[in-house]
Amino acid sequence: MDIIHEKRSRMQEANYLHNDLISSLLSLRGDDNATLLSDQEIVDNVRTVMVAGHDTSSTVLTFLTRHLANDPVVYATILKEQEDIAISKSLEGVLTWEDLAKMKYTWRTTLEILRMIPAVFAGFRRTRKDIEFGGYLIPKGWQVCWAANMTHMNDSIFPEPSKFDPSRFENQASIPPYCYVAFGGGPRICPGYEFARIEILVTMHYLVTRYTWKLCCKDNKFSRDPMPIPTQGLPIDIEQKNKL
Repeated sequence: MDIIHEKRSRMQEANYLHNDLISSLLSLRGDDNATLLSDQEIVDNVRTVMVAGHDTSSTVLTFLTRHLANDPVVYATILKEQEDIAISKSLEGVLTWEDLAKMKYTWRTTLEILRMIPAVFAGFRRTRKDIEFGGYLIPKGWQVCWAANMTHMNDSIFPEPSKFDPSRFENQASIPPYCYVAFGGGPRICPGYEFARIEILVTMHYLVTRYTWKLCCKDNKFSRDPMPIPTQGLPIDIEQKNKL
């Protein structure tokens, strides 16, 4: 709370730059120009950004790295896709939006990782009115929990759900609404979705085109606390490729 009080005080200074998250949240005003967020709500929002902006993407990258080391077919397909992009660029050429759009198989593999091991396995919502669901009445105002695996591992939605198959996402429009919820859905879908996509695709591009690696531990188990994490961590032997 101290840093919030300090920011609020400094915002009264004429030359203070409002270019950080806490200052931006403090600047929010309602229709009557009243402060929109309490100090506790600001703390909660900052914590959310810190966790959602780092832990989720790093979790996905961890399991992608592990899966590629265990699945030579998927690895070879991603490597070919990324090498084709790298060959089209100069040695120091930076990736563009057009390059990211070409990483279709890499992204489908990422979505399949998230289907089987969602970084956020559940969330909470509050009912706005009485609803009937599955033969049960859920009164207005009740807090309900949705769990991703209830649909992600449902064989009527994703046949052979325990099988790793990135082709499931070749036609995402065929997946029933709100059945794939790795990023949530509706008006409260993850606001960092596109940022996470960029982080993951850019990282995987440079990882597979510049390095090779193998796992030091063959244990494929994981636990949650609350994010999924390999039970033995992910120690790897990594080696830089020779430059062409």
